[in-house]
Amino acid sequence: MKVKEKNNVVVFKKSSEDLTDFVEKIIDQPNVFKDKNIIIDLEETALRPSEIIPFESLAVLQKKQKKSFVIVADIDFDEVSEEIIVVPTLQEGFDIIEMEEIERDLGF
Repeated sequence: MKVKEKNNVVVFKKSSEDLTDFVEKIIDQPNVFKDKNIIIDLEETALRPSEIIPFESLAVLQKKQKKSFVIVADIDFDEVSEEIIVVPTLQEGFDIIEMEEIERDLGF
């Protein structure tokens, strides 16, 4: 797993580990993303929408903390839970977070 931090965003990129192990590693490191927005970069990983489900608890946790959670993946967005935002590119992930930050600042 690779971790990058840019401003108020932590980007987790899956390397060679199993997807389940990847999710567990992220959840086991709450200090890494405390008070930060999260992008999960799965852009280079072939996925089915059902494989995104383990991230749902992390997405809900981030929303409760008024932080964003975005997954970058090439999947059918209509088949993913509404709790999880999925975009096709990393740049779109940053754009979504920026929009959500503005909405929170405006009180929406």
